[in-house]
Amino acid sequence: MFISQLDGSIVLIAMPAIFNGIGLDPLTAGNIAYLLWMIMGYRLVQAVLVVTVGRCGDIFGRVRIYNAGFGVFTSPRCCCPSTRSAAATAPTG
Repeated sequence: MFISQLDGSIVLIAMPAIFNGIGLDPLTAGNIAYLLWMIMGYRLVQAVLVVTVGRCGDIFGRVRIYNAGFGVFTSPRCCCPSTRSAAATAPTG
C-alpha cells in the first residue's frame, strides 16, 4: 500500500514536467480534462497491471517475475543514453 501511494505521489510531482514537455497548461479552463485523464489513466493502468502481474507471479513464481520487472526498469537506464541524468553524462574537467 505504501509503494502504491508513493508511486502516485511521484506521478503527481512529475506532472508539471510532463505538461511542460507537451506544451500544455492543464490548469486553464479548457485543458483541465487532460489533467484528469493523466491521473485516471495512470491509475487504471496501474490497477490492471497489479492484477495481471500478480497472476503471472502465481504462475511463474514471484522471484522470476520480480527479476523480470527489475530487468525491464533497469535495462533502459543502462542501455539508452537519453535516459541517463545530465550529471552522469556531463564531461568532467
